[in-house]
Amino acid sequence: MTAPPLDVRYFADTLPDADADLAFLLTEVAWDDRMRARRTASFGVPYNYSDQHYDPLDMPSRIAMIAARAAEYAGHSFNNCLANRYETGDNTMGFHKDSYEGLDPASAIAIVSLGATRHLVFRSIDRAYRTELALEHGSLLLMTHKTQRAWTHGVPRTASAGRRISLTFRCFEAGESAEPSM
Repeated sequence: MTAPPLDVRYFADTLPDADADLAFLLTEVAWDDRMRARRTASFGVPYNYSDQHYDPLDMPSRIAMIAARAAEYAGHSFNNCLANRYETGDNTMGFHKDSYEGLDPASAIAIVSLGATRHLVFRSIDRAYRTELALEHGSLLLMTHKTQRAWTHGVPRTASAGRRISLTFRCFEAGESAEPSM
């Protein structure tokens, strides 16, 4: 038995000024505290999930520039940004699959990481295979629909890790509501 295809691409040092991007996110974003494991913020077309609903909100120009940079690597634009703020290594995200409901099926989901390095762990749906990637400050990871069908992913607790913000970018099809079923 072989592992299912893990269709991801990782790029280190993709942002020209990752330190300034992180500083902007820490000081200029209004963070939502409804989730127990981390803080969130949503921009563009809302991505509503896990009973969390967000209003449409224009992307600030700095986030729009990061989305444009991610689009250069992905080969398509993004119209949603879900930001996740992990204050310490005790903040986590459990294993899950990102919904592609309403997304362009040919699009990738992009994750831009800022701050402390954290591991993104992938586990095959049958739990037979596991792999992980260290997401470093200023890096970009692209995941496709193929990955979401065959793998779950999560950010485990890392006691010694510091503050990290991830910006996840999605491309919703025109006129689609961002209301996935989980």
